[in-house]
Amino acid sequence: MRMIILTLFISSLAFAADDRAKMTKNGNYADRATAWNKFKILTLKLGEPLEKQAGFTCGPPPGTDGFTTQSHSCVKFLDKRCEGRPTKIHHIRSGADLPKGQTCFMDEFSGATYLDRTQVSPPLSAVRIIGTDTTLPLIMEIAYTFAADDVTEESNLGKALIAKYGAPQGKNAPLSMWWEMGEVVLRVGCREVVGPTGEYCKLTVEDRSIDRTERELQEQANEERKKKHAPAAPQL
Repeated sequence: MRMIILTLFISSLAFAADDRAKMTKNGNYADRATAWNKFKILTLKLGEPLEKQAGFTCGPPPGTDGFTTQSHSCVKFLDKRCEGRPTKIHHIRSGADLPKGQTCFMDEFSGATYLDRTQVSPPLSAVRIIGTDTTLPLIMEIAYTFAADDVTEESNLGKALIAKYGAPQGKNAPLSMWWEMGEVVLRVGCREVVGPTGEYCKLTVEDRSIDRTERELQEQANEERKKKHAPAAPQL
């Protein structure tokens, strides 16, 4: 009985996802271009198509099966241990959902990383991109994890960040710095986990406002398709 209920639940999620109208175009964000360009991470910037980034592996579309979350995302592992290993990303409910064999894997829900089915702490160095909750997703968040360092104006990491992004709007040495342009926020946080084996740094940039706008466009597309495919009126 539990298996039947779970199957029906998963099928309902798949129907809900498939029932969304396909968006034909995204919004226009010319006013965000300066901030998005300034706050690039590596060669990536916000507002780009999520699923067209070279070298990235994407999780399954949200709501299509039991391995998805609302936050549709893609990952690219930079850790040398991942060279030659397949990359996978999806949501796990238990250890049984971990991919078999030798892989570099990210849990799409928690962001935890696994090397050959074993969770790694600190996490594998990787770049994760998260898209808007639409059928034509744009990147709304970029997260880059790498080796731990102090975040100060004198540290190697701090010097590199200031050289690229300019003086920060705020800092909490030696743990974090942040930059802001309107609703676009770039932040670096280090020593995220206490202990010599778990420390790491994460550089993130996000613009949550585009998700709100893109969702509104998705709702408009859904409404237009609903009207277009409405049943004929019955004989009255």
